[in-house]
Amino acid sequence: MENKIAVFVATWCYSGLIPPVILTGMAGTYGSFFSIPLCCLALLLARQGWWPLYCVILILVLLLGFWSVPKAEAALGPKTDWRGKIKIHDQNQIVIDETFGMLVTCCPLAMVGFNSYLLVLGSAFALFRFFDIVKIPPATFFDKMKNAWGVMFDDFVAGIYAAIVLLLLVLTLGL
Repeated sequence: MENKIAVFVATWCYSGLIPPVILTGMAGTYGSFFSIPLCCLALLLARQGWWPLYCVILILVLLLGFWSVPKAEAALGPKTDWRGKIKIHDQNQIVIDETFGMLVTCCPLAMVGFNSYLLVLGSAFALFRFFDIVKIPPATFFDKMKNAWGVMFDDFVAGIYAAIVLLLLVLTLGL
């Protein structure tokens, strides 16, 4: 039962298990997309003065990732990724790290005003996916680690880069 719960959590409510529609290797995109409702909820709470809850949600997702990733990796077993490489760790289906990265990306928005949830969250999604795919150092360092820390922290770094660009866009363009 614990492994089933871990797979449910690590695949972010099974969104990482959705078969690719157009392109292969889209689990991270699905995981990021299905994280938007949580980001929206956390931002709504923060904008109503409950910003500490944003921090609690962020830390909770990180801790859930640390707990669920190793169990889900074992439960899912070796998987062939979209490049044909067999992965034992950080299988494409594990997307809780994308949820964490999206929350990191949106974190500065909890402290600044913005006008359009749709435009800002769409920009956050696009920027996070870009930096998650490109893997600018030190994300590459964490990506090479074969444990839950590596799985979670390469997306933390991508989220930091995306958050910086997103914050600059919001402040300069008035999104």
